[in-house]
Amino acid sequence: MVAWPASPTNPEPARSSHDGRRMTLSAFEALPEEKPYLQWWDGVVVQKAVPKRPHRKLQSAFDRWLAEYGQRAGGSWGPEAHVWFEGHGYLVPDVAYWAPGKPEGDDERSLPPTLAVEIRSPSETQSGQREKCRQMRANGVDVCWLVDPASRTVELFEGAIEAEPLPADGALTSPLLPGLRIALTDIWAVLA
Repeated sequence: MVAWPASPTNPEPARSSHDGRRMTLSAFEALPEEKPYLQWWDGVVVQKAVPKRPHRKLQSAFDRWLAEYGQRAGGSWGPEAHVWFEGHGYLVPDVAYWAPGKPEGDDERSLPPTLAVEIRSPSETQSGQREKCRQMRANGVDVCWLVDPASRTVELFEGAIEAEPLPADGALTSPLLPGLRIALTDIWAVLA
């Protein structure tokens, strides 16, 4: 469990008392909603990281880029969907997009999206975020992009590709998202 130091000049919200606890699905679903959101994977509650300014800026930008794309191509998109992975539980990608024809689920449970975008927060390890992308891919997400604002790197998870870093002058594209192209230079410009 992560300890969150707090100070009068930089207070951090307290971690949920449920973070790291093992519980049943019904007990998890009965919990009140918390921010940062709680996830439940293989019977253990895991709270998302507290997003810092770079994370929030990138999350807003990806939501906007996917909204623009979705308005052209169709489908559905949004930040922080509570995605249900049958047999494992809930994970909350930072931003998700469902291509036309990909089942979205309902108001209670979103189903795995076509694309999940994960933005690493300082309190999260790169290896932990890679594992989250691997788990999502193994359980129905077609493409995962892992963005690290600290190192200004983006890793791709798609098909046989796993944690492949894109070159600095590269762009995020996918055959499953025809017409979508996000240059890495545009991503880092958000942080300027």
